[in-house]
Amino acid sequence: VEPSHIGAATFDDLQDLINNTMSAGRTSGGLIEASSAAGNVKVNLGTGFIKITDSPNGLTRSFNWPNTIIVAGALPGNIIDKETNYIYIDYSAGVPVPKATTDRTTIELNRMFTLGRVYRDGVTLHIVNSGVNLYNHMRNNHERLIGVRGFERASGGVIAEKLVRYLTSTDGVFYLGANKIATTQQDTSPTGPPDILTRWYHDAGGNWVSNTGIEGASAAGQISNEHYDTPTGLADIGVARYGVFWLFIHFDG
Repeated sequence: VEPSHIGAATFDDLQDLINNTMSAGRTSGGLIEASSAAGNVKVNLGTGFIKITDSPNGLTRSFNWPNTIIVAGALPGNIIDKETNYIYIDYSAGVPVPKATTDRTTIELNRMFTLGRVYRDGVTLHIVNSGVNLYNHMRNNHERLIGVRGFERASGGVIAEKLVRYLTSTDGVFYLGANKIATTQQDTSPTGPPDILTRWYHDAGGNWVSNTGIEGASAAGQISNEHYDTPTGLADIGVARYGVFWLFIHFDG
């Protein structure tokens, strides 16, 4: 099978595509759990892809590995006491096998990949299954971005005062998960478009209401210097006091 290519391309078949775009990693199985013997670790059978040379473009092969026991002990490759033991698949000797090391820097990026980690405290094992998973990678990465980063600012969206209590904001770039969102500059002053400033506050019944026009002595587009919001309506800002206003822009604005 050949992907479409231009002229005499160096990489012109499906295997080349896999070699050049796929990392080594797990596709199924490989659960790490305590073995029946105290302190030992069982790595369950699994499947994956791995490169047979330590090169990011090396030949990438599919493979299976069997159930494997890694014993507790004090020698390199054992499950070492009072240490974090990294469990990984190693192809460097020509056959993919589960192994353990306390030095994560020795795990290569191409002929090896992690399955998780184990901290051994005597006969008690603290296990985290946290290796390189190839399946559904794009979706899982998007969900991670949503869960950890949420909606975040990349640049712009800077708010400033113009004239007296009118507002401007610069063009902004934001991300929601892996999605880029651009907002346009805003100017609520009479010399601007002017863009609309919508004020939100509670009425006497505790309901949210909005206003885009005059508010007391403040013109449309101005932040009020007379009132602040309370759960039961607007109240006067007293002498030597100030109001706090939260500003936001719609994704599509």
